[in-house]
Amino acid sequence: MTIRSKFATLAMLGLLGLSAGSCSDFLDPTPQTSVDRNDVFTDLEGARGAVIGIYGALTSSNYYGLEYPIFADLVADNLAHIGTFPTFAQIKNRNILTDNANNQNTYFALYRTIGRANNVIAQVPGITSIEETQRNAFVAEALFLRALAHFDATRYWGDVAIVLTPTSTPDATLNVARSPQAAVYEQVLTDLAAAEPSLPEVNVGRATKSAARALRARVELYRKNWQAAAAAADQIIASNRFQLLPSYRTIFTTENSIESIFEVQFDANTSSQYAFYFLPGSSGGRNELSPTGAASSLPTAYEAGDLRKDATISNGAATVTTSNGLRIPAGYGIKFIDPGTGTDNFRVFRFAEILLIGAEAKAQLGDIPGSLTLLNRVRVRAGLAARAGLTQAALLDAIAQERRVELALEGHRWFDLVRTGRAQSVLGIVDPNRLLFPIPFRETVNNPNITQNPGY
Repeated sequence: MTIRSKFATLAMLGLLGLSAGSCSDFLDPTPQTSVDRNDVFTDLEGARGAVIGIYGALTSSNYYGLEYPIFADLVADNLAHIGTFPTFAQIKNRNILTDNANNQNTYFALYRTIGRANNVIAQVPGITSIEETQRNAFVAEALFLRALAHFDATRYWGDVAIVLTPTSTPDATLNVARSPQAAVYEQVLTDLAAAEPSLPEVNVGRATKSAARALRARVELYRKNWQAAAAAADQIIASNRFQLLPSYRTIFTTENSIESIFEVQFDANTSSQYAFYFLPGSSGGRNELSPTGAASSLPTAYEAGDLRKDATISNGAATVTTSNGLRIPAGYGIKFIDPGTGTDNFRVFRFAEILLIGAEAKAQLGDIPGSLTLLNRVRVRAGLAARAGLTQAALLDAIAQERRVELALEGHRWFDLVRTGRAQSVLGIVDPNRLLFPIPFRETVNNPNITQNPGY
């Protein structure tokens, strides 16, 4: 590998500085778009800025700013690709080439987040001018965000590199091998256990104890550790900090509501791309993705009378408009409605998901009454009749259906199908290797210790 490609990799991973720039930025003796960590981790303001920089990494259009969640609906059956990007078409067709730029950039965005978190975890404890409680809180936030990014990486790519130390020079420390998915899960849980005691109860737009518990509940669900998943969900429910909003639509028109556990914050200066990609040109978008195209079965997934359908997919009503008052015609995803300035927050964890995690875990444990109670809280809010008298198998099917429509267009569908072993049958996937995305070609070239997923 050349020195230039090493620096490019470092830039993409955010390991040389707190903000990534081009290769030339790092080769320039006085870089303008990166900051040497020795100049940052000196006082309270520097540490605070570094922590905010980790949250900034989440807002990338390659991460929670668009691609990470929408690909989970696109590669499944909730979204059709109706636009012009060939790299999106590869994802929709589950024929992703190893040099697919979107796959590559999303992978790098996650490791950029991890790199920034590692700098905070390593450097902040040594800033003695900051009071210890505050140092611990900063490190706890970084641990939570590192855990989130590692978990998100393993959901698409399976066995992935666990990176726990900051890298500041282009040397062999970059060449981290992949670890089994089970080890990734264990590291995520270790980080969460270390983070939770020092996280605050309330911290709008940032990590909290409840956010850590929500991630723990989700991880344990994926691990099929039903008892732990149910316990984590019960802990959040029993706290009474969160409630379902009376109106499903209000979830997406009210930021940081009582239903929201953790949201990635967007504003006019840090823009989300969701609405722009979902809405037509007449509403200020680019018409790239559609929940009603031929390759999406989402519209038929809703039961009659489900209030979530018209709150998720526009029905042509004149009252459905963008933030700038432009009318949204029928057939478009409307959970995000600001295509102009992109101020739509992204709900990473919300209370309804916790109820459904608890319902699924309890159903797996044979607690049918407890599972139905949680499931029906979600259904009744949606205007549907409560379920009753279901066998365990029927209840698990009902929960899977509820997750699809409750969490539609929020980045869960593909992961739910894969983790429950239903992706091949539901989506007609013949080759099981297509259940994982390919490791980006550039990563396998630059890192001799990184192997490719089978079939690519």
